[in-house]
Amino acid sequence: MLFHAEVLITPREGVLDTQGKAVQKTLTHLGYSGIDEVRVGRIVRMKLEAADAASAEKSVKSMCEDLLANELIETFAITVKEAVK
Repeated sequence: MLFHAEVLITPREGVLDTQGKAVQKTLTHLGYSGIDEVRVGRIVRMKLEAADAASAEKSVKSMCEDLLANELIETFAITVKEAVK
């Protein structure tokens, strides 16, 4: 079966997010107020073949642990959906 997977990778709480700080500072300079915190992450989307959704999620989790995310400083959330034919 074909699945669509999406991984949201963000800095762990307590880890300095220099991109987030830069975005927050720039937004403030542009006149936006009330911004308490900005965190910048990334999204990885993929299509993959797997026997079922659980197998697809397990495979994507392994990819995150091996390559996509640095678990010392980042967290990740996985969403898997069956591809519509």
